[in-house]
Amino acid sequence: MSCEDDDVDCAEVLDRVYAFLDHEMDEDRALTYAEIEAHLSDCGGCLSKYDLERAVKAVLARSCACEHAPEELRMKVLARIRQVRVQVTDYT
Repeated sequence: MSCEDDDVDCAEVLDRVYAFLDHEMDEDRALTYAEIEAHLSDCGGCLSKYDLERAVKAVLARSCACEHAPEELRMKVLARIRQVRVQVTDYT
């Protein structure tokens, strides 16, 4: 995916969309919150994917508001997501 924003790569933005949504971005990474926000305002494709992920997160939050996953399960799920991201990135 590409857009008119030559300063920021769409793949890099989408790779960080979950951390951005959760306000858990690593400050040592190349992109800042402001750069991602600016990119989303200029890139319709990335904004659409961001909006979809935000909607899914909102539905899940409403559906699971009373129950919290144990920390051990949360860490396992996050580790698996990272593993899958690496595999997907290697194939694209």
